Formats: sequence, structure tokens, C-alpha cells
Amino acid sequence: MKEQLNRRDFIKLVGAAGGGLVLAVYLEGCASDIPETATVAPASSTSTVPPTTSTSTPTPPFGWAPSIYLKLDPTGTLTVTAFRSEMGQGIRTAIAMLIAEELDVDWSSVCIEQAPADIKFGDQLTGGSASISGCYSALRKAGAVARSMLLEAAAQIWDVDPAQCESEAGFVIHPDGVQKIAYGDLAEIAATLDVPDQASIKDESQFKIVGTAMGHWDAPQIVSGKAVYGLDVRLPGMLFAALARCPVFEGTFSDYKDAGAKAIHGVREVIALKDRIAVVAENSWAAIQGRNALQITWEEGRNATLDSEKMVAAAIGYLEKSTKSNILDAYYEIPYEAHATMEPMNCTAHFHDDICEVWAPTQNPQEVQRAVARASGLEQKQVVVHVPLIGGGFGRRLQTDYAAEAALVAKALNAPVQVLWTRDDDLQHDFYHAMAVQYASVALDKPSMPIIRVAGGVSVPTGAWRSVDQFTRAYAEQSFLDELAVALQRDPIDLRREIYKSSERALGVINLAAEKSDWGQPLAARQGRGIAYFATFGVTHVAQVAEVTVDTSGNVRVNRVVCAVDCGKVINPDNVAAQMESGIAFGLTAALKAEAVIKNGRARLRNFNDYPILRMDEMPKVEVHIVASGAHPSGIGEMGVPPIAPAVANAVYAATGKRIRHIPIRPEDLA
Repeated sequence: MKEQLNRRDFIKLVGAAGGGLVLAVYLEGCASDIPETATVAPASSTSTVPPTTSTSTPTPPFGWAPSIYLKLDPTGTLTVTAFRSEMGQGIRTAIAMLIAEELDVDWSSVCIEQAPADIKFGDQLTGGSASISGCYSALRKAGAVARSMLLEAAAQIWDVDPAQCESEAGFVIHPDGVQKIAYGDLAEIAATLDVPDQASIKDESQFKIVGTAMGHWDAPQIVSGKAVYGLDVRLPGMLFAALARCPVFEGTFSDYKDAGAKAIHGVREVIALKDRIAVVAENSWAAIQGRNALQITWEEGRNATLDSEKMVAAAIGYLEKSTKSNILDAYYEIPYEAHATMEPMNCTAHFHDDICEVWAPTQNPQEVQRAVARASGLEQKQVVVHVPLIGGGFGRRLQTDYAAEAALVAKALNAPVQVLWTRDDDLQHDFYHAMAVQYASVALDKPSMPIIRVAGGVSVPTGAWRSVDQFTRAYAEQSFLDELAVALQRDPIDLRREIYKSSERALGVINLAAEKSDWGQPLAARQGRGIAYFATFGVTHVAQVAEVTVDTSGNVRVNRVVCAVDCGKVINPDNVAAQMESGIAFGLTAALKAEAVIKNGRARLRNFNDYPILRMDEMPKVEVHIVASGAHPSGIGEMGVPPIAPAVANAVYAATGKRIRHIPIRPEDLA
């Protein structure tokens, strides 16, 4: 049974807390392991971040907090707590829109602050494009509960039935339609009310904020340079560290000489950890130069002969071709891919007062909390994790290696330290998207979805990469369907209509993409269109038509991409379009430009000359068309990635008649 405070007990607690009160109430929908009982705690923060380096937006003086997701101050400003990580995907904006919609406040009165790692929010992992789909109902309920309490507070003042009161833009309206009271003026009375278990949420036809193009709440701070990312964190007395790691995966060092490092002006200490060496300095440049001046004897270990070309050949050997007649089959190859986040990995750690305080740009703050606890020997509750804005995640920041490093260095120093990675650190010590070879086959007399078998490499560190295995699956499936269409002398879109005829949402995006892309209209010589459709994680349906030109030297130029998306109920259409565009750019890098080559047990990457990414002048025109849908929101952050590589490959075939079954597609493949 849920425990509630009566008004008398509530007033006693207000006095005990010195006037600052946070009423944390678990709302179903985001996690199942949080206690349902209400808890009361002072509103003061335990963070020691100086005001100039705060990783959350400054908020007005504290007022009333009817749930863990929101606060309302006496001026009527709504402060929304973002419990998932913001890495450009607009999650903070979407969370705030849902709460503001149900609470009925003006968008201009909304502020957002980032939550630290805290189990009261349930699982704070940001991945799988599931943040909104998993918490959609709970966030709406949080706003609706607060609104119902404000209506009740106003009704008490007016001595009227709260059901006869209305709300609009931060005010409760009297049944007479004339009198009104601002939310801020009602907060004190609302704070004395019992928090209801239930509250009526709006009919979606009444939405004023949700479904409206609201832009990106963090954009003004980002474009003005005021946004605080992990690398922007500064603490009094903070030092900087750069680490030398064995270039071979899982290797370590047997000996090192640090005289050269210590000779660099500004270097303070050289610290040997278990399998890597940290150079600590007064500034980042000295730390990096000191690291580079180390003389290290590496023990490369068992992975010193790893070679990605040999791994591909071995994987093909595992996948035997069918010997049956009337079978269409093909192999498709995907290399290791790096994340190449624009902000390299970094973490700041500070041990003080029996805690370790960490500033980690992470997609998984609670796992950082656990990793730092393991590395430092502290209990998890002694680790405080702050989450600044993230300059690109793409799955890389689900790992915690960089945070554990920072904790180990900070503990050895007994001083705050920021461990920072250079671009070559980032590319050479990634958790890569897995290499894969896929074998697809289908009987020509029974056209259907192909049977696909997959084999991959071993021993190279891999991890989640934007859209994870869905990118791999879509590439083989959608490229092979194009081959099947050609073999059957069928239009690629008509074949897909037949194969996906049982899914209304699949047909919806396929037909819309075909219509908007002028499918079937003639193009110039060496130009072609290709289509791909994929439902990432089985929930968000996306069809993309790529229009390409291939010059006589084999260079592929993607001129235009038409993207149709059905992601269920749309929170912020601006953000849906932005994420589709972003996913297309990310996928085009893999399709046309970049691969992580492994030779002699190490990634042969140092910078963007070795791992080229799509440049601004190479970005195609992208048209995003959103299918109106009443389905539950299903995520957008990763969904634009999987279809683009096969759409381009199919367009290249249409332009040249050459079928390329590996990525990246290179000019020599088509010259």
C-alpha cells in the first residue's frame, strides 16, 4: 500500500526541513524496482561544482516539487528534471514537453536541470531509443498530477468544485471564466495536499505543446558556447591526465622510463596503473606531451596477430553456400566501425569527504557509479555522478572504461583530475561496431524474406553503436531484396509491397517514400535511385530512397534522400526530422567512407584522415516526411541509420549495373 502524508504531518516536515522540501513520488512507467512509498528529503544539493562550472541550467529559487520529475517555483517557473542523458538527440526537450503539456504551462516558463545518478529514477541508461517510449505515460501522469493539485488548491481558495475549474498557460481559471490565479501563487497551498494516485490526462486532441515544432531547448546554450560538456568541467586545483595504453587490444606494459615525461614543463606526476600509465600535469597540453615522451616496453599478448582481412575470410569460411538449385544467394561484408564522437572520451573525478564525485558524459550514469565504486573500493552510495551534456554518444558512452580510469588516477593523486582522450586515443581504443559477414539466400520459386546467417570476428573490443545490430541486419536484408527484385524482374518497391503486405505501417512509409521521391521517373546517365525499408528494433518504421550519381572515376555522390518515418505519436516534429537527418549522415559515413582496419592486433587509425567522416559539402538534401500515427511513441535516435547504406547500395546498382556487397563503397569498386 502507498503511504501518504496528511496535512498536519506535512507541515511538521516542512518545518523540520527548514522550508526546503522535495516530495519524491514514484510514478509507474519508468522502473519497477523503486519503492512506492513517498520519501522526503531536504532540497539542498550535495554537489561541490563551483557555480561557474555547473553542469545544469541555473534555476530560480526552489518552490513546490510534487514529484521527482518537476518543481514549480513562486514565479510560476517549471523546472523539469532530465533523468536521461542529453547527447544532441533532444531527450531533455521531449521530457519537458510532455510534462509541460499535461501541467498546462507556457513553454517560455520551462527550465531543465540534469539529474545525477540516482536509483529513484529507475534505470537511467540512455540507449535503444527507448527513453520516451518507456516513460511516456509516467511523464504525462507527473504533469497531470501536479495540475490536479493546483486545481484543488485554487478551488479551496474560491470554495468551488475543482472539477469546474480550468487551467491555461500557468493559471487556474475560475468557473466564471474571469478570475484566475497564477500557479506560482498556488504552490504553497498545493504543497499541503495529499498527492493523488491518479489524475486525468489530456485527450491528445487537446495538445498544445506535444506535436508542435519546439526546436531544441539546449540549442541556444550550445550555439553560444555556454553549454557545459564533460571537457568544460573545471574544479579548483584540478589537474589533467593523459594515459598511455597498449596499442594492441588487451596488451599491457612490462617496463617504462619516465624521465622524458617529467622533463616536460607542467608535468606533475607519472602514475603506473595495472595495464596503462598516466601522466598528470597542470594543463592538458603538458599531459599529452608528457604521455608522448614516455618510453614504454609493451607486452602485446595473444592478440598481436589479429587482422581484419583474415577475420573476414575466416567468417566467409564459416558460412557455407547452399548447394540447392534455383537458389539466389550472396555474401555481404561490414567492417569494424568506430564511434568517432565529436567530443572524445573524458571524465573528471574528485575524492573528498569520504565520497568520489564524478563528472562523466555518460549514457549510463548508474553503471558509471558502479564502475567507479569497483575501481576505487568505495560503496556505490559513496559515488556521486553528475552528467554534463555529451558531445556525441552513439553507444560508446554506454561503456565505463574512461570513468574507471579517472577514478583510479584521482585516487592515486588525492586531487581532482580530468582524464582526457586525444582523437587517436578515441579511435584506437574504441569499443567498435562488430565486423560481420552475412550470407543471404532465398528460393527463386518462392520469393520471400531471405534467410540470413551471420559470422563475425573475435577478440576485438566491441560494443553498442548507433542502431547496434540493426544496421548490420538491414544492410544484408535490404540489399538482397533488391537483388531478388532484379532476378524476378520486379520493381523493388512492388516486391516490398508484397513482402510487407501484412504490416500497414511498413506499407505506409514505403508508399510515402516512393511518392515523395518521384520513384519511376527517369534520371540522367549514371544516376540511380534505391530504396530500403527497416523497422529498427521492430518498432519505428522507416523507408528511405537514395538518389545518387556515380562519376566515371567511381566516386559516389548522394544527391538526395527522401525519408518516410512512422515513429508513433510525435512529441517534437523538429527533432524527428533532425534525428533522421543525423542518422542518415552517420550511416553515410559507414556506407561510403570509414572503416576501422585492424592489423597486427591494433586499429590502424589516428585521426579523421584514417577514419574519414561525411563532410558538410558531401551531405545530401534530406527530405523527412512523418506519417501521422496514433501508435505509442517508439523512438527516433537510432532509427534513421539502418536503411541508408542499403538504399545507397541499391541506388549505385541502378546507376551503374554493378552490385557492391561490402561497405564502405570505394571508387575502385566502380571505376
